[in-house]
Amino acid sequence: MIEAPKFSETLWEWRTFCKTFHKSLLNTIRVLPVKFDRPTKMTDNYVWTPNCNLNIKLREQDLKIKELLGSELCRTEDNLGVSTYAELWTTEVFSFPISIFLMKRIAEGLKIDNISKISRGADDKEKFIELLQSQSNSVKVLSISKNRQQHLLPIDESLEFQEHKDLEKLATTIEVSHVLSPEDVYTLSVEHPRFDMVRAAIPMLMRNVDKQVYRGMVFMNYLQLVKMWGLGKKIFD
Repeated sequence: MIEAPKFSETLWEWRTFCKTFHKSLLNTIRVLPVKFDRPTKMTDNYVWTPNCNLNIKLREQDLKIKELLGSELCRTEDNLGVSTYAELWTTEVFSFPISIFLMKRIAEGLKIDNISKISRGADDKEKFIELLQSQSNSVKVLSISKNRQQHLLPIDESLEFQEHKDLEKLATTIEVSHVLSPEDVYTLSVEHPRFDMVRAAIPMLMRNVDKQVYRGMVFMNYLQLVKMWGLGKKIFD
């Protein structure tokens, strides 16, 4: 029987990477309500191959799978020739042990050829990696260390001081992470289950930022980035 995840969600995500954050953008974010009061330092171990189409990571004892479902044009800066997109992702979280069915699904997402040879599940994350690497020498693990903060941006500014639990339903999640390795970069994302909420949040978030700042931003997702870092490349030279 195929096991159900212990947690799942589907979110639209708009994400950018940059070397440093514009001061006015940071000032806008810092005054927003904090979403979670929890530790912000973490290390994610991404399991990848050069041709993978699933974002697979191990965080503490959890296995997380993110799958890209589609994208929509979100914002265009005509004078800069820059168009950005929001992407629709599903996230599923599983606990070990995991079944043979899930192992085969992951192996397919990693583009492992001999999936039929996978005859068992995995009891823990060490066995999980060992089993995948025994089937393909292209399977690698990339550790990414980061400090992360999440805030809430109310689309209706008159709602800014509502109760936190009510605000979450009426706001987008603004995430700022400082990635420490394998490359020292910052990433900013806007997330919400509804596309229109993400699209509405971006001009509010970026309204005090000079449009030229967009030239210093690279719009990509973590799946693309992990492939790049895994191949020894960097976003910024």
